[in-house]
Amino acid sequence: MRAFPIKGSAPQFSGEYRAASIYPAQGTKPDARPTVIPHSEYPALTMQDSAPMTRHLVICLLSTLLLISLPGRADAQLPELGNPVDTVLSPAEERQIGAEVFERLRARGGVIEDPLLDAYLNDLGIRLMSSSNDRQFAPQMIIVDNPMINAFTVPGGYIAVFSGLMLAAENESELAGVVAHEIAHATQRHIAQMVAAQTGNSMTAVAGFIAGILLGAIDPQLGAAVATAGIAGAAQSAINYTRMHEREADRIAIDTLRRADIDPRGMASFFETLQRRAGADPGRQFEFLRTHPMNSERISAIRDRLAGLSSNRFGASDSQSFRLARARLAALTGRSGLSLDPADETYRQAVVAQRQGRHDQAIDKLRPLYASNPGNRWYALPLARALNDVGKTEAADRILDDLIALYPGDTTLLRVEVDWMLDRGDAETAYETARRAVEARPGDAEAALTLSRAASAADRPLEHHEQLGRYFLLKDNLVAAHQELETAYTFTANNPRAQARIESTLQEIERRAGQTDD
Repeated sequence: MRAFPIKGSAPQFSGEYRAASIYPAQGTKPDARPTVIPHSEYPALTMQDSAPMTRHLVICLLSTLLLISLPGRADAQLPELGNPVDTVLSPAEERQIGAEVFERLRARGGVIEDPLLDAYLNDLGIRLMSSSNDRQFAPQMIIVDNPMINAFTVPGGYIAVFSGLMLAAENESELAGVVAHEIAHATQRHIAQMVAAQTGNSMTAVAGFIAGILLGAIDPQLGAAVATAGIAGAAQSAINYTRMHEREADRIAIDTLRRADIDPRGMASFFETLQRRAGADPGRQFEFLRTHPMNSERISAIRDRLAGLSSNRFGASDSQSFRLARARLAALTGRSGLSLDPADETYRQAVVAQRQGRHDQAIDKLRPLYASNPGNRWYALPLARALNDVGKTEAADRILDDLIALYPGDTTLLRVEVDWMLDRGDAETAYETARRAVEARPGDAEAALTLSRAASAADRPLEHHEQLGRYFLLKDNLVAAHQELETAYTFTANNPRAQARIESTLQEIERRAGQTDD
C-alpha cells in the first residue's frame, strides 16, 4: 500500500472555495486507492477558528518547513554555508510553502478578494517578472487587508502587498518599485539563502527564524518573539545578511523597472517618502521599513544608480489602471481623504454606493464613465453588476457579452459570468460554461476553481473535488491537491475512467513530491 508522504494540513475553505456541506456523506471509497496518511496530528485551519490569523500562520510555517521534506529531515543539521541552497530548500519546497501560506491567509479572510484588483496586481507582477533577467516564473500576488504600509515575499514567488501600501503609493511607478523589489527577493531566493546562512542551527531553529521574519510583516511583536525563540544570539548576523539582500534587490529592481518601461525613480521616491514620514522616532517606523531595513546610505546608493541612467530611458510613471485600482481599493477598505482626480473620485463614490446597496446611485455615477470608455472593465463590470442587482438583467448581460467579445478567454470575466448564473439559480448552465473554459484552458488555475464552484452548486461532488484538487495542483499546494483528489476518488464508484484519471493525477503529485514508492 502506498501512502502520500508529504505531511501538513490543507486549508479548509468556506463556500467561496468549497460547499461540501451540501453533500450528506462521501461516496464509497473504491479499494484501488491506497490510504492516505492521516493529518489529524497537524492543526487544521477552519473559518470557525477563533485564534488570530498570525497564530495559524506560525503553525503553517513551522509545520510546512519542518514536515514537508523527507522523513528525518526535521532533525537534520543544515549544510555548511556555500553549499547549494537547494540542499536546504528546493524550489519545489519553496513553492509548496508559499502556496500553503497564501491559502491559509485566504481561509482566514485576511485577503481582499476582488476580481479587478486581483487581475491588476497580478498583471503588474507578470509584466515585471517577464522583464527580469533572472529565472522567471509566474508570481502569485495577493492584497492583504491591512492598513499598514508593507509588503513581503513568501518562498516560491508568493508576494503579499498590504492595502495600506497600495493606498500610500502616489503613482504606479512607486507601487511597481516595491513589487519589483519583492520579485527580486523571490528570483534570488533570499529566504533559502538566509536558511543556508544559519550554519549549525537545526531545522527547527531555522523554521522559527523564517516564521519570525514573515510574521513580522503582520505582527511585529509576535514575529520578533518567534524569531528570538528560534535562533538565540543570531539576530545581528541575520540583520546584516538581510541588508545585503536589500541592496541586491534594489539593484535588480531598478534594472527590471527599466526593461518594463516603468520609471524606476518611483522606487526611490517612495522609500524617501516613508523615511521622511517616519522621522527620527523609531516608534513611528512604517512596517515596510522594519521588514526592509532602510537608511540614508541605501537610499543614496539607489539615487547614485539612477543618476547614472539616461533620463530619456525612464518609462511611464503612472497609468489609469493604477489610479482606478487605488480608488476602488479605497472604496472597498473604507478609506477616504485620498487625492483623486474628479473621474476617479466619482468612481470611488460609485463603488461605495454599490457596496452599501445603493445600486441606483451607483448606476447614475457609472453610466457616464462607461459611456466615455465602454471597453474599460473598471467601469463596465461594476455597472453591469449594479444593473443585474436591480433586475435589469438584459442590459447587464449585454455589457458582459461585449466585454467577453473584447477579452476572449479572460478568467476574471469567466468568474463574473459564472457567478451571475449561480446567483440566478442556473447551476447547470454555469457548470457547462466553466467546463468549456477549463477544456479550452487546462492550465488556468482560476478557471479550475470556477468550475469547482459551479460543480458544487450543480450537485456534482466528483467534479467539485477533482477541479478543486486541480486548482491546488496548479497553485503548487501539493498537500491540499492530494487531499481533494483523494476525496474526489470516493465518488468514482462504477466510473473506471474517472478512477484512472484521478489515480494518474495522484501519482503525478506523489512524483512531484519526489517520494513515490516504487
